[in-house]
Amino acid sequence: MQIASLSLRISKSESKALRERARKEGVSQSNVVRRALRAYGVTPEHDSTSCGYELIKHILGKCRGGPKDLSSNPKHLADYGK
Repeated sequence: MQIASLSLRISKSESKALRERARKEGVSQSNVVRRALRAYGVTPEHDSTSCGYELIKHILGKCRGGPKDLSSNPKHLADYGK
């Protein structure tokens, strides 16, 4: 896929709203604009260039039964790699 760049002029209030929306959702401003273009019907709904997170976010945090401190307790790493 080739990527093109776009420059546009928006008001200060629009810029602030875009920045706040992106920060609130934890995504880039470009990502917010891309989603808006899809919602407006300018681009196809399915984007095959989605980032890895977008592809797996529906399953993140779904694991049950493991230790709650697996990533922070050093005892779980005692024999890691052996």
